Amino acid sequence: MKAIWSGHITFGLISIPVGLYSAIESSERVSFRLLHRKDMAPIRYKKFCSKEDVEVPNDEIVKGYEVSKKKYAVIEEEELDEVQEEVGEGDRSIDVLQFVEFSSLNPLSFEKPYYLAPQKGGEKAYAVLRDALTDANRVGITRFYLRTRPLLAALIPGKKALALEVMRLFEELRDTADLNIPASEKKSAEVKMARLLIDQLSTEGWDPTQHPNEYRRALEKLLSSKRKFELKEVKKPENVVDLLEALRRSVGKAGGEAGRARPKKAKTAARRAGAA
Repeated sequence: MKAIWSGHITFGLISIPVGLYSAIESSERVSFRLLHRKDMAPIRYKKFCSKEDVEVPNDEIVKGYEVSKKKYAVIEEEELDEVQEEVGEGDRSIDVLQFVEFSSLNPLSFEKPYYLAPQKGGEKAYAVLRDALTDANRVGITRFYLRTRPLLAALIPGKKALALEVMRLFEELRDTADLNIPASEKKSAEVKMARLLIDQLSTEGWDPTQHPNEYRRALEKLLSSKRKFELKEVKKPENVVDLLEALRRSVGKAGGEAGRARPKKAKTAARRAGAA
């Protein structure tokens, strides 16, 4: 794997050089590409103005932010640059803000996982931090910058590698106050029976390899019987729209000139007839 970011884990006076790696294998995701049934050419999307019903070039497109329901404000690129300057780009460090118990984190906050691996000179300190977090049953709450954006992330110890789980901000999670949720029934007979059933189905650990992607397997079985073909990208000739418009104008111009020419010929013929 190739590191997508490199820097240091820092806490106290400790600094550990690490590389950041994606923990997700994107090739395992089931995704499709839209094709034209007639000629199997890829479907492309164009940006159209909903009012004028014309294609809009990129230099005429601006970003709008919904400040309230159905009310937008336009943000220019220069203004976004100013916001970025105010926030800053940070340095290349994963700063540990505090250590907390893993159970105190809301799993709904987890957004995207990464692996951290030590870089040259950081192997021993990396192993010490991983093992100490495991023994203490703690995770680190960190802040770091990725692609100039400040992110919160949980530093989680694994059996081999440290993981960095980017977390959603608390404002992004909806409050459960609007949900119709029943009150607690801790002492009821039903709860005790449910607890007994939970205990019977409980195991020491969870093995994710016992739960493979069944949908992908079924899809691969289907695809094994399908005819294969090479997807050829059709390159659109440059200025094809301008050429078409030019031809239309030429046809219109030629038609107009022909129309103007006919009366002149008719007058000439009439003069000749009179002279005869």
